[in-house]
Amino acid sequence: MTNHAVVIQHHPVETLGGNFTAVLQDAGFGLTTVPVFAGASGFDAPDLAEVDLVVALGGPMSANDDLPALRQEAAYLRAAATGSLGSSPPTPVIGICLGAQLLSRALGGAVAPTGGYQFGLRKIDVTAAGDTDPAFREIGIPLVSTLHGEQFTVPPGATLLAQGTMLRRDGGYVRIPMAFRYGLSYAFQFEPQLTLDELQVWNRELAGDYALMGDRFDPAEEAARNLREFAQFAPHHEAQMARMLRALLTQAGLL
Repeated sequence: MTNHAVVIQHHPVETLGGNFTAVLQDAGFGLTTVPVFAGASGFDAPDLAEVDLVVALGGPMSANDDLPALRQEAAYLRAAATGSLGSSPPTPVIGICLGAQLLSRALGGAVAPTGGYQFGLRKIDVTAAGDTDPAFREIGIPLVSTLHGEQFTVPPGATLLAQGTMLRRDGGYVRIPMAFRYGLSYAFQFEPQLTLDELQVWNRELAGDYALMGDRFDPAEEAARNLREFAQFAPHHEAQMARMLRALLTQAGLL
């Protein structure tokens, strides 16, 4: 039987990426993409009884935006992660960036601005729980690709897997959660699906985001640095993130 994954997309260029797509397709998943772009008036996703995995990607909106489509998506993520519809067990959710923030809010957490912005490779500090987690421990090199200006809190009942440090525009630093696990669901305040091909598109289409880092950074220099560094790290990044995704599917009984 073919498994079914729903991929919620919040921006045309922020996609599942070739790496995660290949892992899921090799595992026999059929993929349904649900677009929820800025200004969307509704959320039209398959019934969770027909879904084995939900992947909610990043995007430019805030999880705090009072948009009907985002409210409906958050309810969908909560129903999936908790099995609250009652007709089936929980459906694993992978929340990435905005998707992670929506999952946090859906489970009782909160989302707020960090006071800064990250776009590039950043080190994360993996917790003891993250080191022993069946999926997250596959991130052997704790270096991740980021694109965000907001942060989530770890919701009740969830486990913190990693933290990170953000340089604020005022020159101070803030410590933020970077990943949590809730049951079989995971939230990442980074971009595990990113490939070099996708970053090249982001550097073109999302170039203005580098300016959000603040006047301590030169946008053109940061764009060039990000691409240069990720070009070197991409093979390691894709390999360990593919291992993590396969381990996540295995513990959920989907592989």
